[in-house]
Amino acid sequence: MTPESLRGGENENEIDQSTDLNLLHLPVTDGSLELAKHFGKHTNLEDVEREAELIHWSHEHPLILFDVRKDDDIKDGIILCDGCVLPVSFPFYHCGQCDYFLHLNCVRLRRELEFPIYHEHPLQLSQHSKFYETYWCNACRVYNNGFFYTCKACGFFLDVKCAFLPTSIAHQSHKHPLVQIKGSEHLCKACNYTFSTNGYGCEVCKFNLAHSCALLPNTITHRWDNHPLTLSYPPFSEHPNEFHCEMCEEEINPNYWIYHCNDCDQSFDLECIRDIYSNIKYEGTLKVNRHPHPLKFVQKARKRSSYYSCGDSSDSTRPIFECGGCNYTLCLNCITPNI
Repeated sequence: MTPESLRGGENENEIDQSTDLNLLHLPVTDGSLELAKHFGKHTNLEDVEREAELIHWSHEHPLILFDVRKDDDIKDGIILCDGCVLPVSFPFYHCGQCDYFLHLNCVRLRRELEFPIYHEHPLQLSQHSKFYETYWCNACRVYNNGFFYTCKACGFFLDVKCAFLPTSIAHQSHKHPLVQIKGSEHLCKACNYTFSTNGYGCEVCKFNLAHSCALLPNTITHRWDNHPLTLSYPPFSEHPNEFHCEMCEEEINPNYWIYHCNDCDQSFDLECIRDIYSNIKYEGTLKVNRHPHPLKFVQKARKRSSYYSCGDSSDSTRPIFECGGCNYTLCLNCITPNI
């Protein structure tokens, strides 16, 4: 079975050739890289004056500019920006005392944003005071510990990547361009989830996608399968009408999107496979009262149900604090009273 066999027929999913090539085309092959490129382009801040050193509202220490044309001594590996939680690329600012990183674009983000398609009030740029504090983005429905735009009176949060997504996109699942939706409730064609304002739609075809589904990557890797899983949408050809999710073992409705492994013929529904903690930067340690060693901020691997030091149990992939040498763990609810 070929990877294309679960992508639907050409008539249903082939993008109209008249679609503007300048649109953001989704799903992206490399989600982090492509969204970072678009984020930088849309904020249009590459031509601003680059100060060699600055004090930023988000950090207590001076930040130093690193530019690819003169600096090449940054450590290897993927470094995440503390603003947008995307991989850092030159130019960027860095605090040597704290390993705090900011893209040039994130340094210059506007402090107030008018975005009526998401919220009726002006949104203020902010961040939590603790590196491990997270928020739930009302657009992409994913937890984040980077910068956010918020209306505190309404408890509304929008991560900075979602705040600067375009008003129109092209998506492989539909042949017409999709525009941002504002108004009454809509039913997502990908997951059957009812959403109100944060999505994209085609008025001609009554085809709507929740924001979180429109941003799903083309392929993902997951510990339940040794191969990349491909995002696939109906109508499914050359395959039975019945799918069962390998994680929850429930039957999957063939009218909605799935992630599928063509090598193993395994399928996963979106709710089970979606990583709601994917926008969190896992770095930093804390000293706590109950344990002699520093605890590291990490993502818990969902291998089996386990008990935290407080007695609660969880089998999720939520963030935790742990001591690798002692197998001592604290959930986020227990951190504050133990610092």
